[in-house]
Amino acid sequence: MRAYMAIVILSFSLISSINAQRDETLFGNNRLGLSGAWGTITYNYSFFNNDDFTYARGGSGGLEFGNTVFIGYGGYRFREDAKPSGVQNFNLRYNGLILGVTPFANKVVHPRLAVLGGGGRVRLEDRRSDRVFVLQPSVGLEINVFQWFRIGAEGGYRFISNTNLPGISNNDIASPFAQLDLRFGGSWGR
Repeated sequence: MRAYMAIVILSFSLISSINAQRDETLFGNNRLGLSGAWGTITYNYSFFNNDDFTYARGGSGGLEFGNTVFIGYGGYRFREDAKPSGVQNFNLRYNGLILGVTPFANKVVHPRLAVLGGGGRVRLEDRRSDRVFVLQPSVGLEINVFQWFRIGAEGGYRFISNTNLPGISNNDIASPFAQLDLRFGGSWGR
């Protein structure tokens, strides 16, 4: 019941903020008012020390504030086992809070900086698994194709901590990555 109530309150808040007059508010004066909602489909390629790469797919959704700041939640999962040299093959699934900044979002091509932080699970090929913490900063470019559709290309590094599996370290699982984002939604109030 609480979840339904929270959804109703959030929906009314969104509707009222979209239709609200430009009254003086806590966030309205400094241009941090709600200005959009976006959902993303992500295709991610992680590179390991033996020149092998692993494909991950995921997605995210969240709200945009001041046409620049994004706050959302996302999740990702390796679609195949990673095969780094010297350690067991493993699979990774993780999700967490995403904070992003998109300066000059009204320009056709603009930069995007983001960081994801949250929990995950590493599963080795022998079925042992462990919970880990993931921190994934990224930087890239985004193109406004339509008002409701953006394409982004980003790169970054996935840091892993709290691995307690024998024979595998945080550095064995951490990796640089490149990803393609397909972002759907909209911004208002420009």
